[in-house]
Amino acid sequence: MDERRADDVAAGGDGQGGSVTTVLAASRPEVREAAAPRWRWWPVLAMAAVGAGLYAFWWWSQTLPPLGWGYFARRPIYGKFIPIWDELALWVIPAGVLLAGVAWLITSWRRLPTWAALLLVVLAGAAAATTIALVRGEVGDLTRGISTGPKSPYYTSDLHFVYELGLRDFVERHAELSELFHSYNSRTHPAGVLVFLYLLFRIFGASHEMWIAVVIAVVASSSAVATWLIGRTLGGERAGRIGAVLFAAAPGPLMLAYSNLDTVFAVPMTMSVALFVLAVHRRSVPVAAAAGAVLGLGTLMTFATSFIVISAAVAVVIQTGVRTGARLLGAAAAGGAAVLGLAWLTLGFDVLASYQASPRVSGYSTTYWMVASPAAWLIYAGLPLAALGVAGLFRRVPGARRPLLLVVLVLFMVLWAALPSELTKLRPGEVERTWTFLYPLVAATAGLVVDRWTAGFGRRWLRGAVVAGLVLLSVGQAVLIQGLYNNFF
Repeated sequence: MDERRADDVAAGGDGQGGSVTTVLAASRPEVREAAAPRWRWWPVLAMAAVGAGLYAFWWWSQTLPPLGWGYFARRPIYGKFIPIWDELALWVIPAGVLLAGVAWLITSWRRLPTWAALLLVVLAGAAAATTIALVRGEVGDLTRGISTGPKSPYYTSDLHFVYELGLRDFVERHAELSELFHSYNSRTHPAGVLVFLYLLFRIFGASHEMWIAVVIAVVASSSAVATWLIGRTLGGERAGRIGAVLFAAAPGPLMLAYSNLDTVFAVPMTMSVALFVLAVHRRSVPVAAAAGAVLGLGTLMTFATSFIVISAAVAVVIQTGVRTGARLLGAAAAGGAAVLGLAWLTLGFDVLASYQASPRVSGYSTTYWMVASPAAWLIYAGLPLAALGVAGLFRRVPGARRPLLLVVLVLFMVLWAALPSELTKLRPGEVERTWTFLYPLVAATAGLVVDRWTAGFGRRWLRGAVVAGLVLLSVGQAVLIQGLYNNFF
């Protein structure tokens, strides 16, 4: 039996992640050629080249006049450039080793059940994110993203509205309250964000901010599950596991888990993408309906789900044809409408009114940001994702399916960021945060590349060691970026 198929079965799956087509493809001459020396070296060279290119762009950006806007001190990263590495940063060492050990274990030991592997990834990722938040020596960095002080620039400064009005009243009046919100983020997002925070504060109590922050970090890390599902559907169980652990180790997810709620929005968004990929593979109407329902849940918190709607419509029709595509997309629309309809009936949630009340962005669009926005996001993605993940989007990985939906969505976001801010409601320089739902996608395609790359390394423990090495590389980059920039939220 082909090893990839055997990995699927041993992991407790049905073996369909490898599929008959994949099994047969693995025996073809062109697939065997993929394990030749050129596959052994090009990933390393690709990461070196991308790293050099991103560093050169970053260095050149430092020669440009400072923006003096928002939290920028130097382009292109959104944050104040104040290099600090405190002694607390040493805690990253055991956390990084733990995450690397998990990477080696789950990609080398085929008998470990998938649920256990993913649980280890999520918990180890959250633990690593905790230590990354301490790199600058401020324990308060763990909870500053959920500060309820009136001067806090984030969502929680407006949480008092929910307590004062009650849950349903607040949701019904969200659009008319928009101009009263202190936080700009509260004005540009639907009511579901504050509802989510309100429920956490009611469950744990306002005096237990640390517990709330930990829960948010664990939720943020759970996007590893969607990463695994995408990778498994496209390339098999091991590819999915590699993608999951590469996501958990990427600088962006590590640095933002404790401070930015875009990581929470990313969970339903990336899971809906994963379900769409699975629905296309299986031509399954129920799975497509589930994808739409999850996307509807995400729409309660962010308008960015519209990007997935458009991209999925394009990709599904191309991959399945008009008739099958219409059936799948119809099911997805029904699932999304059911969730939004239920939210309207129970809470009075009106997504259109909230969107119309959201303010226009007062920014500017320049040729520089057409390049700088994707570059900043790639810096936050880390070299394994920025090089191998992007390569996996556009280069056919032998034995794996083409990630068309992922390609369409990533390209759509790059083109969208190049449009005027007044249209996109996207402030230049924040995409490393607002595009957090893209990290799992390129992590999944990176998993495809690394799975095929390490197939020619012989012993299973050595292949796992390569994955562990990539994890340590990503964590090291997170330490570097976190130490350079004070990323407020």
